[in-house]
Amino acid sequence: MSGRRYRLVNTMTTVAFVLALVLAGLMMVPGLLGLRRYVIATGSMAPTIPRGSIIYDELTPVEDLEVGDIITFVPPPEYHIDRSVTHRIISIETGAPNSNAPGQRIIRTQGDANEAPDAWKLVLDNPRQPRVVHHLPWIGYIYLALDDRRIKLLAVGLPALVIVIVLVVSLWRLAGEAVLEQRAQPRAQGQAEP
Repeated sequence: MSGRRYRLVNTMTTVAFVLALVLAGLMMVPGLLGLRRYVIATGSMAPTIPRGSIIYDELTPVEDLEVGDIITFVPPPEYHIDRSVTHRIISIETGAPNSNAPGQRIIRTQGDANEAPDAWKLVLDNPRQPRVVHHLPWIGYIYLALDDRRIKLLAVGLPALVIVIVLVVSLWRLAGEAVLEQRAQPRAQGQAEP
């Protein structure tokens, strides 16, 4: 392998390694900071949070939630939606004494791209609720792609294959240089004698 080609492969390997470290950081660091990570799979929050974004939520006391906050929740069971939804709070009311939720906060939500509020009214039973604190546009597409087993195998296998090839070529090259050096030693000794 020529020196130029070797440097190109070495550079590509380094770039792949750095990208893998960045992706690993995006996956692990938020969890260490107490944040929850979600991928936005629909356009209901566009343009604020476009489809394919990754959002980071922190658990916030329910009493600290305000109109305008964006929260992640699972809608009430009667709506048969079992995935998390991330929408903006458009109103907060206190439950009336005759309601099913006396004294509790009743929250209405709506996606920024939706024309009408969500059909449900949320009564948050837990003392803390995931609230969006940051998002990164388009990074979520990487996570969505990695849900596909073949892409995950390619994403892990291809860099590993490149590293193995670079190592084998390097070892082959070193072994070849050692053999050439051994062959050259007897010739040099023969020329050194009178």
